[in-house]
Amino acid sequence: MSDTTPQDKSSIADPGKNPSHDGPTASPATNGSAGKTEHSSKVQRNDIVIGFDYKTERSQDGSPDRKRDLPEPHPVEEPEPKKVKRSSTSPNGKIELTPETFPGSFTSPHDTNKETWQGFCDIESEPAYFATILRDMGIQGVNVREVFAMEPWFLETLPQPTYGLILLYRYRDNGSSDQSTETSHPLWFANQLPAQNSCATLAMINIIMNSADVEIGDHLQQFKDFTKDFTPYQRGEALASFDFVKKIHNSFAKKMDMLEADKHLSYKVKKAERLPKDIKARRKSTDSAATDDSAESYEDNAHHFIAYIPAGNEVWMLDGFNAQPISVARFDTEKGETWLSMAAESILSIMADEGHEYTSFAITQSPLLPLREQACLAIATLKHIELRLDHISTDWRSLTTDELSLPHPQLLGTEEELSKRPIPDTVAATISSEELPALVERRKEVIKDLNQLAANVALEMQTEAEEAQKANQRRYDCGPVIKMWAEMLASNGFLEENLDGFMPSTGRDRKTKK
Repeated sequence: MSDTTPQDKSSIADPGKNPSHDGPTASPATNGSAGKTEHSSKVQRNDIVIGFDYKTERSQDGSPDRKRDLPEPHPVEEPEPKKVKRSSTSPNGKIELTPETFPGSFTSPHDTNKETWQGFCDIESEPAYFATILRDMGIQGVNVREVFAMEPWFLETLPQPTYGLILLYRYRDNGSSDQSTETSHPLWFANQLPAQNSCATLAMINIIMNSADVEIGDHLQQFKDFTKDFTPYQRGEALASFDFVKKIHNSFAKKMDMLEADKHLSYKVKKAERLPKDIKARRKSTDSAATDDSAESYEDNAHHFIAYIPAGNEVWMLDGFNAQPISVARFDTEKGETWLSMAAESILSIMADEGHEYTSFAITQSPLLPLREQACLAIATLKHIELRLDHISTDWRSLTTDELSLPHPQLLGTEEELSKRPIPDTVAATISSEELPALVERRKEVIKDLNQLAANVALEMQTEAEEAQKANQRRYDCGPVIKMWAEMLASNGFLEENLDGFMPSTGRDRKTKK
């Protein structure tokens, strides 16, 4: 995402208080004043300077006849100190300034609008987008994979460990407002606030916050510590105002996305205002995020994300519209049961009711982590072998005819991890007991393994780079470009000349009428 400096607020220089004005300071118009003195003032917006002239009455000779000859001045109200845009010139020659309404001009850069907008935009269910969001938050060593089948044979192919499953399905009211708000679980869980499209990001955060082996980064760790004693609804409120997460989520927003979200929210507010007060009074009040308009949120949020995670020997469903997490199954590892198989049964029951309108994802450990661990072990083993060879013979390198190129640890991303991954004592003891021929052969095999690991690491790094590139392309808003292109085609007459080609029936009718 490209960084854009927010625009400075426009200011209107007071002609009577302009420090840059040369000459005596003009006083404001008073009763009995006559004549007009022109003063130049400027409105500066970033690097665009707009100059305009306006007139103030000033007494010259104090003649009553002179005063009657002058037209009545038009009062000009000074606009509020907001962002302004230039409008057309008024009949009296003045340039009127009108406040620019959010979200601003359709063609203006909108990175500032993304950062100040208080909503959450819709995001397509694309694993590359979700993975990029997690990495931008500072979460290390995780990946997002689409789950094409909830069958054991496919679930076994997922990278392990799998931290959680996410199901996207058409939302329906399941009576969540009647749930108990008592806390009887050790999980970190946050509600989704009404009229916010944050369910995708919220589902991922609910999974990550309960994954002890995942490095969640400084920002999320501080947020987790800050909200550890909060209720789920309070965590949802805190997350809704967490600008760090909101900016990353809304980096995928386009101008029309924000307009559509605001339009739907305005519709819901107006609809709620039309409801009779007695109906509102009879509504059952709970602490759940599913109160009031959450049960009707399917009108605006046609689809909804929920998460499944393991905790102890239970599988929990984390739905932001529910008051608390729900335990959906238990599993016994001694019987060969896994939490994935038990979660799949619950997910399949929802899929059976929803037809084909569902998608599922898995948040797993990134393959880069085990690959880099193996690379660190291989590099440490190679160094130990070479130290042993140097101790046995100083010219052992003359016995190696196939000097293979070794990948640099920095290219593997393992330079900082080498000191944390020493070779096991048993391997070190075996190397210390071997003689020259065996050590040379062992070194050859380690180098081959290391180069294969380097190739696998490079492949995974390329995959992550492609996901980031795909996300950046999605973040780019082509709307202003298309609008400007269409305006240029219209201005040079191309659209009018070729309109009949796009509307043949209408074109023939027009020619016949002529």
